[in-house]
Amino acid sequence: MRRCAVIAVLALAAALAVGTVRARAAAPPDDLLARAKAARLEAEEDLAEARKRHLDERRALAAELQAAYDALDAAETAADAARSALADLAEQAKDLERSAALAAAQTQRHIRQAADAVEAQVDAAAGPVAAVEEAVWARLEARLAGLAARCRVRVGDATVVSRDGREVAVPVLRLGDFAAYACGPDRATVGLLRDRPDGPPLVAGPYLSERGAEALRLAAAGRLAHLPIDVTGSLAERTAGGPRTLAAWLEAGGLFVYPILAVGALGVVLILERMLYLVLTKPSPGLLRDVLAHLEGGNTAAAREAASRAHVPAGRVLLAGVDAAGKSEPEREAAMESALLAEAPKLERSLSLLGALAGVAPLLGLLGTVSGMIATFDTISTVGTGNPRLLSGGISEALITTQLGLMIAIPLLLAHAGLERWVQRREAMLEHQAIQVFGIQENGGAKGGAKGASRNAPAPGEPRGEPTA
Repeated sequence: MRRCAVIAVLALAAALAVGTVRARAAAPPDDLLARAKAARLEAEEDLAEARKRHLDERRALAAELQAAYDALDAAETAADAARSALADLAEQAKDLERSAALAAAQTQRHIRQAADAVEAQVDAAAGPVAAVEEAVWARLEARLAGLAARCRVRVGDATVVSRDGREVAVPVLRLGDFAAYACGPDRATVGLLRDRPDGPPLVAGPYLSERGAEALRLAAAGRLAHLPIDVTGSLAERTAGGPRTLAAWLEAGGLFVYPILAVGALGVVLILERMLYLVLTKPSPGLLRDVLAHLEGGNTAAAREAASRAHVPAGRVLLAGVDAAGKSEPEREAAMESALLAEAPKLERSLSLLGALAGVAPLLGLLGTVSGMIATFDTISTVGTGNPRLLSGGISEALITTQLGLMIAIPLLLAHAGLERWVQRREAMLEHQAIQVFGIQENGGAKGGAKGASRNAPAPGEPRGEPTA
């Protein structure tokens, strides 16, 4: 269309030009020139106007084309969104179909379970509601018809086997077919009843509290109260849970309890012996002061008498230092060291044995644990794991021996550490006293060469001060 318009404009311009040329050829030259100019101007104006119309039409067509492209893009975007929504709807439809199929299967399964629970026959051709209404509820009504009679509370005298094996006649409370209780006068004849196929029912289960036993007796007298209910049906299978004594606990630990107790007893004896020895051999506060005072005054006999009167390790060390007075320095040093070395084994006696006992006790407990586990596995290999009560013996032995070994080892270990520290302090005190006596003899002793300094000698355990001028 644009090309046709341009061609028409050019043809019109050419026709005008031809007419102008012919007119000019017939007219005079001046006239022809003027007309040619006028025709040229007119042709140029027409051409400019044609170009302007062409550009306007082109711009309009470009705008229409861009609008068409935008509309096409929007349509494609809408189509993509529609395709995505359609895919989501398809997935949702599949999920709904699967959920509906699962719900239908669960409904059928629940109907079957309900029918099996009431021992009813469900027609496979009937719908779920019809199956429930016609089979399940019918069977439930039939079973509920005799429930009131079966749940009736009954009280009457009956012969039972007590916890100690006696057959006695006691009041028996029966809660329908659910539970039966013996309401006897003592702990052996009160509690849950467990039926036996070959004789009277047996009083079983854990011992009841006084409140529970009194509630059973009141119920047997016609006054119902709070009764102990065995909901799971396993309470009657438990052993009597009476108070467990120390002897029963030790007996459950097995053979290795006795060596562990022997280790503990020996450890206590050693601890008491060491404590008593260290307390009785503690030197008097004035012993060192008296000996040093006599040595400073030159009275060796009085110093020897003061040291010999104290029958403690400190007295023997000081006596060795006094006896070595007047000898050479190596001889006095050897005498003091000999006295200290002689007293050290007496102070440290039984400490190594006490430490060994602290390590042996948990090892014996571990040995008992291994023995108990072996007994447990032997029981499992013989009777299997169906009866946990048969496994409790080996497990009790395994755990109790470990517990007892640790209960004995921990105090022995702490006592060993405390006594060892006590002995170390006592040995340090003896060395301090020996150094003070050695220093008095080194400085002149009986000659009084260092009386002022020796008078200020500290007592055992006190810090030494600087000598004054």
